Amino acid sequence: MAQMAYVEKDYFERLFDMQTGYVLDFTNYTYQRFIADTIHIDVYKKYHNLSKAKILRAIMDESDNVTVGKLLLSLMQYMQARGLVTEEKKEIFQKCSEIGYRLIGKKVSPKSASKIPEVPKVEFDFEGYLKELKDLADYHDNPQARGYQFERYLNKLFRACALEPRDSFRIKGEQIDGSFVLKNDIYLLEAKWTNKQTEKNDLVVFNEKVSSKSGFTRGLFISFAGYSNDAVETFCNGRKVNIVLMTVQELAMALAKQMNISQVIWNKVRALAEEGNYNKLIIEM
Repeated sequence: MAQMAYVEKDYFERLFDMQTGYVLDFTNYTYQRFIADTIHIDVYKKYHNLSKAKILRAIMDESDNVTVGKLLLSLMQYMQARGLVTEEKKEIFQKCSEIGYRLIGKKVSPKSASKIPEVPKVEFDFEGYLKELKDLADYHDNPQARGYQFERYLNKLFRACALEPRDSFRIKGEQIDGSFVLKNDIYLLEAKWTNKQTEKNDLVVFNEKVSSKSGFTRGLFISFAGYSNDAVETFCNGRKVNIVLMTVQELAMALAKQMNISQVIWNKVRALAEEGNYNKLIIEM
């Protein structure tokens, strides 16, 4: 949730004319495209049957400071580009600009705040995430606690990659380690951090979990110790595969090479769809 006081949110309500239920002069299509391009959220898929104003309020309530700040500053850029900053809105525009900069962690002078807001590119902390991943290998606790820390790490990593992750959850007696959204499709996550290689039965169980949800649900299995030869060679025999495999070593290599994590996962998904290869090695080790 973005750290915004009620009065700060009210400034944006007035600036964007949200009292009407709309946001500026956006149509449904342009609003959907604008937010997707800015913060990688398909608003009409995530927020069903809500007005444009209610969608923006929900994003401000649910998203972190940087995400919200980036979106608000981008909307203000749009206002200036469209000539929507009227004389009576100049003062409130400046106040909103200061709030937006604060959310992204940048201080500006009042004079600078009256100019077109700059939306800085947030650098991805590859080194930091790689160090955290390596630190997990030295995590001195029982396997269950280490696995829980791994799930938390992946949630944080996927959030930084704009994959809209969800924490682990339980449904109908099934434990799901988490989920995320990639190119508007839902993926279930299985995270396994043990010193023993993942066996075929683990893949079969996870594949069944994924396949039982819907025709468009997919899955990503990430294993610390990798997969047994039997698992890799015979898992697909006699069944439809809806999951792709990754190892922690692959993930570490992708971070070390500063590769786009979302693209790495997507390349694995394409290999499954095009080649039937659910264990494609995308990165040269």
